[in-house]
Amino acid sequence: MKKPLIALAFLALTLPLGCKVEEDPPDPLASRSGFCEAWAANACQANVVENCNANSVDDCKSTQSDFCLSILPESYSAKHASACLSAVKDAYKDASLSPDDIAVVIRLSAPCDQLSKGTVAEGASCETNDECNTAGGLICVIKPGSASGTCATPEEVDGGLPCDGDAQVCADGFYCDGANCIAHKKTGKACDSGADYECTPEDHCVTATDATAGTCDPRLALNEACAADAECASGYCAIAPKDTMGECASTIVLSRLEPLCSNLR
Repeated sequence: MKKPLIALAFLALTLPLGCKVEEDPPDPLASRSGFCEAWAANACQANVVENCNANSVDDCKSTQSDFCLSILPESYSAKHASACLSAVKDAYKDASLSPDDIAVVIRLSAPCDQLSKGTVAEGASCETNDECNTAGGLICVIKPGSASGTCATPEEVDGGLPCDGDAQVCADGFYCDGANCIAHKKTGKACDSGADYECTPEDHCVTATDATAGTCDPRLALNEACAADAECASGYCAIAPKDTMGECASTIVLSRLEPLCSNLR
C-alpha cells in the first residue's frame, strides 16, 4: 500500500508551483440573457440590419435581445437551445421569412417550443406550455373548450376512440368533443361560438356579434384585412405598430416599413 502513496507524493512534488487544473468555461447559453444575446446575434445578420434600416448591428442586437427576453420562458432550460438558435439563424438568413419562420421567431414554435424547465410537476394543472417541463417532452394538454389542462407527455388517439384521459390528444383530422375523437366539421357547417377547433385547420369558426353559434368559414386569403394571426390562412396578420388592423401576409421580405422590423432596429 506504500508504493502508490509514494508515487502520488512524488507526482505532487514534480508539478510546477501554482499549477491548477483548467476548468471548462461557463456555458453562455445557460442563462436567459446569454441565450437571448446569441438569439440576437443570429437574427441581426447583415442583410437584416440593412433591410430593416437599423442604425447599427449593435442597436439591432440590443432591441432583438430585449424582444427575446420578453417571449422566453422565465423557467428557461438550455437543453434544446442550440436547435432553436439554428432555426432562428436559418429564418433570418435571407431577410425573407415564411409563415413557419415567423412562427419560430415570434411565437417560439418548434424547435423553439422546448425551452422551459417548468414551474409545475408532471400531472399538475396548467394553463400554458411554459408551466410544464417542455425540455423534458411535457406540454400542457388542454381539452378543447377548457381554460386549463394537465402537464403530460401527449398520448395521440385515433378517430372514434375515447379522449377523456388527461394526456390524450386526437390525431390530425379529429378533435376531442369531451368524450371521443370526432372528425372536424366541413366548411359551412355550424360550430359553437369561438370553437375554431371544431373546424378543419383551413377554416375557423366565424360568429356574428352576440350570436351563440357560428359557421366554419375559410380563413382569410393573402392581403385581406385582419385583426389576428388566427384569421389568416397564412398564419400571419401583418399589423403595423399602434394599428389594430392589418393584412394577411405570407412570405415576408424585411423592409423599413415591415412591422416585424420594429424589433430589429
